[in-house]
Amino acid sequence: MTKPRVLVTAEGGIAVMRFNRAEVLNAIDQRMWEALVDAVREAARDPGVRVVLITGNGRGFCVGADLKETAWRGETQDESRRRVERNQQQLAREMVAAPVPIIAAINGYALGGGLEIALAADLRIAGASARFGFPETTIGRFVSGGASLLLPRAVGVSWAKRLVFTGEHLDAEEARAIGLVEEVVEDERLLPRAEELARTIAGNAPVSVALAKRVLNRVAIGDLESALAFETEGLLATYATADNERGAAAFARREKPDFSGR
Repeated sequence: MTKPRVLVTAEGGIAVMRFNRAEVLNAIDQRMWEALVDAVREAARDPGVRVVLITGNGRGFCVGADLKETAWRGETQDESRRRVERNQQQLAREMVAAPVPIIAAINGYALGGGLEIALAADLRIAGASARFGFPETTIGRFVSGGASLLLPRAVGVSWAKRLVFTGEHLDAEEARAIGLVEEVVEDERLLPRAEELARTIAGNAPVSVALAKRVLNRVAIGDLESALAFETEGLLATYATADNERGAAAFARREKPDFSGR
């Protein structure tokens, strides 16, 4: 029997979702995208849930897409577009539109699509050992889960460009300093602190909290759909390049790719 990609528990109005591929630092495959979309959608519809808390099992929050997955290879452009739209982009839509606040408790690495999931959350708390980054340009890919909008909203355009252009990693304190996370705690305090914050929110008036999220998102985020559409076209453009293949192959060999610009 295949183990579940996402573990969900609920108690006291708080739904806790745990990425459950610890052996690969919670890299996301097709089944995991589907499980995440379903889990967030179900929590949003459950009147008993007032807050969602997302974290990762093991040593990592989530290192993004599983580059070893081969099921998508050989897709047409239309098939790739539909896959991206129903996976990482639908998850961003569900998280932003959910009427309940979502807290990301970030343990270990949050890279690429994993960091995009954290950005789609409403609040972010990091353990002291957390590391953050967007490695897409280092492997010939492109951001695709709303980062083109959500990242500059969080850290400003210049820091967003630096993180995406360079692919460099930030530690937890650096992430807090630029506004990527709001709070850093010792690793052993991460879940207790996130749960404490979730209980505080869960104790407030649900209608007021839901309205606050909707209005603040409407004013601060703006047009998510346009950002997702631009990201889809950018990602599909990288799929057609030789550098995309070089980047993925070099990653698998743990080597630095020699990009050609084609």
